[in-house]
Amino acid sequence: MAARLLVLPGVVFVAFSILALEPKDVPAEYARMQKWQFSQPVPVPAGGITLTRDTATWTLESGTVRLMEPLAGGASTGVYFEGRGRFRMSIPDRFELAQLRRFTKKRDLAELDQPITQLLLRTSDAEKMQVFPAATSAYGPFAAATKKHEAWLVDLRVDADARILLALLNPGSLQIVAGMQTADFDWLTYEYDSMRDEEISVTSFQAILPETWISLDAPGDRQDGRPGPRRDVQAVLEHIDVTADLRKNANSSAVSRHQQRPINGKYSITQTFAGASESTGALRLGIASRAEELEAFTETGEPLFVMRDHVGKRAAGLDNRIHDDDFVVVLPSPLLRGEKQKIRFEYELETFNYAPGGIWYPMIRDALQKHTARLELTVKKRNELRAMGRMENRREGSEGETSVWIVEKPANMITFSTATRFEEVKVASDGLPEITAFGPDFQFANTVKLRNVATDVANSIFFYQKMFGADLDPRPIYVTSVAGGHGQAFDGFLHMGEFTFVAERPGASELFRAHEVAHEWWGHKVGWSSYRDQWLTEAFAEYSAMMFVQQTVKGGEGFFTDILRSYDGIVRGNMAGGFSKFNRPWLIERNAAERNRLGPIGHGRRAATRDMPFGYTVQAYHKGPLVLHMLRTLLRCRTGKDELFISVLRDFIREQDGRNASTEDFRRVLERNTNMDWGWYFDSWIYSADIPSYHWRYSVKPAGEGVELTLDLERRDVADDFRTIIPVRLDYEDGKSAMFYVMSDKPKQSVTHKLPAKPKKVEFAPDFSLLANVRRD
Repeated sequence: MAARLLVLPGVVFVAFSILALEPKDVPAEYARMQKWQFSQPVPVPAGGITLTRDTATWTLESGTVRLMEPLAGGASTGVYFEGRGRFRMSIPDRFELAQLRRFTKKRDLAELDQPITQLLLRTSDAEKMQVFPAATSAYGPFAAATKKHEAWLVDLRVDADARILLALLNPGSLQIVAGMQTADFDWLTYEYDSMRDEEISVTSFQAILPETWISLDAPGDRQDGRPGPRRDVQAVLEHIDVTADLRKNANSSAVSRHQQRPINGKYSITQTFAGASESTGALRLGIASRAEELEAFTETGEPLFVMRDHVGKRAAGLDNRIHDDDFVVVLPSPLLRGEKQKIRFEYELETFNYAPGGIWYPMIRDALQKHTARLELTVKKRNELRAMGRMENRREGSEGETSVWIVEKPANMITFSTATRFEEVKVASDGLPEITAFGPDFQFANTVKLRNVATDVANSIFFYQKMFGADLDPRPIYVTSVAGGHGQAFDGFLHMGEFTFVAERPGASELFRAHEVAHEWWGHKVGWSSYRDQWLTEAFAEYSAMMFVQQTVKGGEGFFTDILRSYDGIVRGNMAGGFSKFNRPWLIERNAAERNRLGPIGHGRRAATRDMPFGYTVQAYHKGPLVLHMLRTLLRCRTGKDELFISVLRDFIREQDGRNASTEDFRRVLERNTNMDWGWYFDSWIYSADIPSYHWRYSVKPAGEGVELTLDLERRDVADDFRTIIPVRLDYEDGKSAMFYVMSDKPKQSVTHKLPAKPKKVEFAPDFSLLANVRRD
């Protein structure tokens, strides 16, 4: 996707030569860049300078510019401006604009329009970019530019130097990073990354957490202003061949109930990449920030240059071991479309007793790519190890045991788990995969507790197979105890926090276990297309687990109501869940101003804010299930049963099995099965973050042989175009009940219904059928 940074008239130009960058030149150029040397200031010429990129415009009216030291080919990749200028950017996506208003606390904001006093611009467009006045002095250190580059590295993990060289090595690529000192918002960072799925972003960082205020597709990819389909990546990870020595304990002390010392693993991993673009000269990959001594080699053992900043050395408050979790490896020759290259990575990484998904080996950034694996893992003699796939062989040596595991079915992520003093329990049932619960034997009667976990896993698989009409592969499933308070589901291999192997908490234990099992459908059968669609995995898994508890656990209806009440309180910022085992008080933000900056479900991880770093958890794991419950309630009005809701889930799984689905894919299935438009529902509850407030009252008066009920509604705290359907339940003296539904599409409205008799009770939005702040006048 070719792109250009445009410099408009009114400026003295310096023409740059085309930069010919060979792999052998990259180490010297990277070292030169990281000195961050700039010329002495030169005045902005009369008439100023205007730069544009899509809807963003920088106008430098007066002041000075400093040119960054050029590369060997004669092209500079940076400029620093001080003076009077302006940054303007229109937002073509209405949901992005709505969230920008929430982030900035400016409800009437129409665009970003800010005076700027400083600008650090870095770009890879060396061929066509023409830079301001020519430098008239030698290049030397410049503290302001150095400070900003280090802030990018420490706060945002943006290595502008590595990204620019990455783009120069990959034909047709463009990188722009621009930091701006604004009047109202301090420093904002604009990025254009042609290798990212959504190329354009604006990020704010003040403390705690970067907030991505805007994220947009490039103009040619947008559909009606919204992000379009995912673009092709430059390479695909097809296979990993792992050799790992896991015998060395880390210096850290033993952790949690496992009392197993963390492992300082030594890894050698050969990865096979297939070219997916015309030519790729360098790969951008991700790995755990604590992976140390990272090196890369060709298949024949020749070293490859790796650009990865040692972030921990730049800030006193960071662990010295921390490196950038984003790195670039320069290929020995371009990887062409359809061709394959193997790269061997060697490094050390400290982990607990499990391999955390997505970070323990290098992976293509921002892409879920199914790949196969061969794992050759060595542990100490007192340890046992289980991994995904099938065990091909196992052998004992004088200092440990080595086992080889083959993962033949491609998976998005690969994992393994270890334990000392382990034991395992198998549970087998007709029509189900064999379940093996595996964990450390750190307590009396642990076999019983392992069996409880395995049994709940088997029961939930049976429930889901029946409900979704989609069976799992018959291969065995491992459930492993990990030294942590979380769970993570891999394809046929489940990590579960050790607490669920220690004690039984009726309702809560089943919910946690069933959530991880549900990911075998929501996450592995049906993946997610982008970060905006990841709620399809977490919210659907959680609500499926809630249905499992509701329909199979003793006292399930009560537990189900308790879960809804707790989650409703978490999202609305109150203690409605009280001391319920399902409540999460640490997620509750009672400050309305801070809660109101939270992003929508459809913004995925970007929903989090510096005030609520756990915002993604709130939206995906708690608001998401409430939104699905509202949908289930509305669909139940058709038949009085769940058959329509279940049919939507079944068809969605059937049609997207083996694919990465989008939110719009789910909407299409819903609309086809119900023969109605649900765009308003997704706009209100998935793509928008506002929670409505309703004041309501009703009156009844005689009308012929019956009565007329008038319901008066006043709606606040949402946009005027907000729409949703609200159930209203009527209870009569004879014990009968009825329901009618109100389409709420105005700030104020009155609805009149003719009834056969005066109701004993009128209940507005019963049974958590509406996520709102409700008050009866």
